[in-house]
Amino acid sequence: MKARKLLLNVLVVAVFLACFGVGAVHAQVPGVVPDLSIWAGNWFKVKLTSTVYHYSNIGVKPTPGYTLSESAGTSYIKITDWDTTTDPENPSLVADVYAKESGIWVPAGAVNIYYFAGSNLKFVGSAQVKEVSGTSLSLLFVFTGKRNTTNTGFIMDGTTKLSTMGSAIFEIDDFPGSTERWAGSAKLSGPMVPVSKLPPELQGL
Repeated sequence: MKARKLLLNVLVVAVFLACFGVGAVHAQVPGVVPDLSIWAGNWFKVKLTSTVYHYSNIGVKPTPGYTLSESAGTSYIKITDWDTTTDPENPSLVADVYAKESGIWVPAGAVNIYYFAGSNLKFVGSAQVKEVSGTSLSLLFVFTGKRNTTNTGFIMDGTTKLSTMGSAIFEIDDFPGSTERWAGSAKLSGPMVPVSKLPPELQGL
């Protein structure tokens, strides 16, 4: 009886310490921007789709009169840095985007995702991309993360992911003489993936 009671007490203490340890690791301080450096060095495999109106020129109705859905296929995003020094009042995650062109994965640009609110494992950030070609894209990201029990890395079973909850896209055709333009929204989502699951040409980056 005493042995069973002693064992029960040991188990209770062990559970308490385990819970306290995990809680301490993920503790957040209200009013303080969380440390998002744990996201740096990680990759996401994402798909981007857009829903847009097409206009043949300004001053005319859209053609057709309803939105068109388009897919940009699969891209990869690598979080390269948690930048708190360039603009301390507006820290951001720095991300490199890679897309496939002519069968080869190439850099498609870099973007800063500015932290807005949330904890280090569930937060919202915004990004805006403007290209000289006439494309403007604004995205509101949601990052959702789940860490392993030792807090040494993310769990990559689909629960750690990024997605968007709002967006706006404006595009003017950069082909000489064209008057076409598009306006609408875009949706991006995808899971975090291990380096071993990346295309070979991206694994060394």
